Amino acid sequence: MRRPCSSGSCASSGTYSIPPGGICACGELIVYLTSHTSDNPGRHFWRCRNFKGLWFLLVGVQSSGTQRVVDMLRTELEDSKNKLEELKKKLEDTKMKLEESKNKISKLDCELLNKKIVFAAILIVVLGWVVSICFLYGRKM
Repeated sequence: MRRPCSSGSCASSGTYSIPPGGICACGELIVYLTSHTSDNPGRHFWRCRNFKGLWFLLVGVQSSGTQRVVDMLRTELEDSKNKLEELKKKLEDTKMKLEESKNKISKLDCELLNKKIVFAAILIVVLGWVVSICFLYGRKM
């Protein structure tokens, strides 16, 4: 049973080994063709009837168009590596800021706890005075 060719099953750019017996991944026969377009003159490619533009680079053969694509991909790879490094730096900066924030929060929590303890101590002292005063005045009456 043959399945339809899609860009995921038989389309890819780059070096590719031709299936044995000239059969595409979708099960169709493939043919070897040469481009006669102004964009890709003389470029060789394989195609089956289900897919209309499957380029395969032949070993040792690179057209100037192929070299442009390779150069472009190298540039994109380098740009991606640079962006990845930038993102790693941003992540490290964010981690450091998060750690600083955690430390500030811990410090504020400690200060708040100390203030609560001082407030509770003052409240106990004041309540002690009130009870003492009430007790003293209550005895005299």
